[in-house]
Amino acid sequence: MSVPENPAGQWSRPLRVIHLLLAIAVSAQLFIGSFMRSPHTGRPDTFGFMSHEVIGAIILALVILHWLWSCTHPREGLGHLFPWTRTGLRNVVNELWQGLRYQRLRAGGPGNSDLAGFVHGLGLLAVTAMVITGGIFFLSRTLGAGHDTLELIEDVHDTFAVITWIYWGGHLAATVLHSLLRQPVWQRMFSLRS
Repeated sequence: MSVPENPAGQWSRPLRVIHLLLAIAVSAQLFIGSFMRSPHTGRPDTFGFMSHEVIGAIILALVILHWLWSCTHPREGLGHLFPWTRTGLRNVVNELWQGLRYQRLRAGGPGNSDLAGFVHGLGLLAVTAMVITGGIFFLSRTLGAGHDTLELIEDVHDTFAVITWIYWGGHLAATVLHSLLRQPVWQRMFSLRS
């Protein structure tokens, strides 16, 4: 009989560090992006925009690190984040239905919840799309792309930023709900102790 890799249902320390840094950086990025002024021809870059670029590069590095971790650690990786098989999606729907019906959430953790994995996978996709379009904007601007091209890229980037805001708010609300249900997901995710 094999012993579970993580009987307490706690994520590995490296994944918790990646998640913590992403949570801080994405939160800062969303707020800075909401108040900064985008540069246009003849208008100098603002401190907010320059900060947005630097934090965007940090998020890009963290997203790449998260994808690499997800591809190399099956218990916490792609299978957990994307339970998009027939069985996995059925489990997601059943968990959602049971949560609504009994007003209870399954505690997250490796292998504990297809719904939690599914939600985190959607968040990773949203942040990935936001950081890729931001990177495309940065490169296009650096290479001297025209105003119309930059406006189009910026519009797509802004759309993914709105999706990420919605995800961010929902994710925070779910964390609060878990806390109200006395499920210590906050401590399990952000505690750096073993």
